[in-house]
Amino acid sequence: MTNLILLIIIAIAIIGCVMAFVSRYRRCPSNKILVIYGKTSSGAAKCIHGGAAFVWPLFQDFAYLDLEPFVVPIDLKNALSQENIRVTVPTTVTAAISNTKGIMQNAAVRLLGLSRKEIEDQAQDIILGQMRAVIATMKIEEINQDRQAFLAKVNEAVSGELEKIGLYLINVNIRDIEDESGYIIALGRRAAAEAINQALVDVAEQEKIGQTGVAIRERDKRVAVAAATAEAEIGEASADRDRRSQSAALDAQAAEGETEARAKKAAYVANQNVAEQEARNRAESAAREADGAIRVAQELAEKKAEDARGEREAARLNATIVVPATADKEQTIIAADAQKERSIRIAQGEAEAKLAKMKAEGAGVQAILDGKAQGYEALVKACQTADQAASLLIIEKLQEIAGIQAQAIQDLPIEKVIVWDGGGKEGGMAGLGGRLMGALPPMHDIAKQVGLDLPEFLGRMKQEEEKKEEPEAE
Repeated sequence: MTNLILLIIIAIAIIGCVMAFVSRYRRCPSNKILVIYGKTSSGAAKCIHGGAAFVWPLFQDFAYLDLEPFVVPIDLKNALSQENIRVTVPTTVTAAISNTKGIMQNAAVRLLGLSRKEIEDQAQDIILGQMRAVIATMKIEEINQDRQAFLAKVNEAVSGELEKIGLYLINVNIRDIEDESGYIIALGRRAAAEAINQALVDVAEQEKIGQTGVAIRERDKRVAVAAATAEAEIGEASADRDRRSQSAALDAQAAEGETEARAKKAAYVANQNVAEQEARNRAESAAREADGAIRVAQELAEKKAEDARGEREAARLNATIVVPATADKEQTIIAADAQKERSIRIAQGEAEAKLAKMKAEGAGVQAILDGKAQGYEALVKACQTADQAASLLIIEKLQEIAGIQAQAIQDLPIEKVIVWDGGGKEGGMAGLGGRLMGALPPMHDIAKQVGLDLPEFLGRMKQEEEKKEEPEAE
């Protein structure tokens, strides 16, 4: 088991080493330069264009330089020429990183790690400086007239400087040359004037040659015309003779031909009349058939038009009467249903509210009655007899009873006032019981006067008790 684990570890280590080796083996595309830097045998960096190389880990690293061309716009303004005239030379320069040995080393040293914009900025500064130097050694006429020489000098000056940073000059395109003083424009006007004058001279020379040639041609024409006229007259005489000799034979042949032609013409006319009559008959028949077809088509079209008008009228009536009426009906039904549902909901809500209120009131009354029952039960238990409990309740309600009595008799015409005294000598709270019991007869008397009978627990009159007891004794 231990040997197996050891073999697995060794195999994993070997696979890891192979994978690491493979991952550090770098191939260089054709449009790039592989730069290996670190500890190399080629100095600061090793440049490879095409092919592949192994990059040792820890000791070396790599990067790529792009060989794609880039365009550098050169807006050269106010450059001094040899005559100290300021010129403007807008130019477009196309350059790229060089893949030549030695120059690639310069690119690896000075351009590795820079962005395309930074490389373009460096190239633009170098090109501007070299173009100013070239323009300072040339006159404006040389720059304007001999563009090839100017471009050759610019290429020679710029190429050497760009190679110092590893770039290769591909093309220089000068769009236009201008100066502040207008010297180039004046040169152009002078050249244009010279060209116009030379053109006028050439035109006059050609006109002279043309007129001379016309005169020569006119002379030759007249000679040729005279010779031709004489020859024509001779030919006309010969032709007239031949014409008269052949005229008789031709007249005979013409008479014979005319006779045959008249016969053929008569037959052709007859055939033509027959054909015209047949064509006329066919045309009339076709016209009648076409007229009938047209009438049938008109009738069908009128029928379709009437049907379309009927459908349109039905659609209009449906849109103007039926649809609004149906919509109003649906709206009325929906409104009635909504009102009905609202009334039902309101009635249900009111009924539920009343039921809840009545339940709450009943619960309150029940609670009050339960509380009173418990209080009365406790009062009866606290007292020795029921009469004592009744007396205590009467004492509690005397103020309310007095108020009710006063309210009842406040509007009655009272003719006399009867005052009873219990006869006790003691006053104040000591004689309260006696005075209370002495007040019962007046209460019974007042109740009788207003037609009321007080309950028995308020006491009964002694005389009435005696009257009731006498018949029982008998």
